[in-house]
Amino acid sequence: MRRPFRTQIGGLVMVVGLTGLAQPAAADPIPTLRIVLQIPDHRHVPLNIVTRAADEVVRIYREAGVNIIWIDPRQSSGTGDPGFALVVVPGEMSGKLTVEGEAVAGDALGLAVGTREHRGRLAYVFYNRVERIARTRLNMSRQVERDDIYTLVVLAHAMAHEIGHLLLPYGHSATGLMRADWNAKDLRLAADGRLNFTSEQAELIRGGLLTRAAR
Repeated sequence: MRRPFRTQIGGLVMVVGLTGLAQPAAADPIPTLRIVLQIPDHRHVPLNIVTRAADEVVRIYREAGVNIIWIDPRQSSGTGDPGFALVVVPGEMSGKLTVEGEAVAGDALGLAVGTREHRGRLAYVFYNRVERIARTRLNMSRQVERDDIYTLVVLAHAMAHEIGHLLLPYGHSATGLMRADWNAKDLRLAADGRLNFTSEQAELIRGGLLTRAAR
């Protein structure tokens, strides 16, 4: 049975440390990850925020030694197998999405479709939930002009997290970007560009992509 992975924001829980930024060895080849980026309803998802978040995802994966190429779904038919797809879901759709007949938890920021044994190729991120968390957890001073920046930060890391579930073994980690529940410190690290994959996770992602490319 396919079950979604959930990215949700927890309360103020114990503080955890992060492994340093992952960097590939100098001789290692740099794999490329191609992802179709889909936004079903542009009216309720600001394209400029998604575009900037996508650039931050590129930065996050570059730290892990992976190049990301985003593909417009309107152009994907001529590019061969794009590999993966990420859908940024508008608010009115997030409550209707089900996986194998099961509704997605109301506190989930996203999900990646797959099983314990077989990783999938499709992930979702829920824009309205990202926006709500950004405003309530990061924008403590209620500076309205900062809302878009905080939304961008949470959106980018939620996108990177869900893509990570398509590339890594089943489950979450105790530290870093792949934690199941991001606390206040994790979000502050994200805002500073320091919530990343661990070195071990980066190695697994690179190895998996290089193996796939060699087939």
